[in-house]
Amino acid sequence: TLGHRNVQGLAVQPGTGDMWSAEHGPGRDDEINELRPGGNYGWDPVPGYDESTPMTDLEKFPDAVEAAWSSGRPTVAVSGAAFLEGPQWGAWDGALAVAELKNTGVGVYRVEGAGITGTTRMEELENDYGRLRSLTLDEEGALWVTTSNGGDDAVLRVTARPAS
Repeated sequence: TLGHRNVQGLAVQPGTGDMWSAEHGPGRDDEINELRPGGNYGWDPVPGYDESTPMTDLEKFPDAVEAAWSSGRPTVAVSGAAFLEGPQWGAWDGALAVAELKNTGVGVYRVEGAGITGTTRMEELENDYGRLRSLTLDEEGALWVTTSNGGDDAVLRVTARPAS
């Protein structure tokens, strides 16, 4: 693929093998994209670092792949990404979790095909741990999250609550 500005997270979707990215936009439009082989995602690094340029520049690249999700303004500084997998996650089984550096939490994105059909938040992580950087799922289905605060950082283990 080409036309990426600043990919922060990559995650392989279980059951499909599709690759998804979480990417920093300029002063607007952080994106989540399903990556298609050979796809152009619309960022042009020339003539240089220009914050006023749209993340997916459809004027310059009319065939660019449009984002599955875009933050608009302000950005949330997406970072690590991982698909939640397993019945313990209930309605979130198969959703894409994406850490954030500005909002200091984790967004959960319902994925259907190449699109995002809904978003929610992991309330337990909201504003309590600072900037969240990387996500990974272990063999038991727990989500591991690292903080990125420059000091006093932590590794957090998040488990799903049993459905009631």
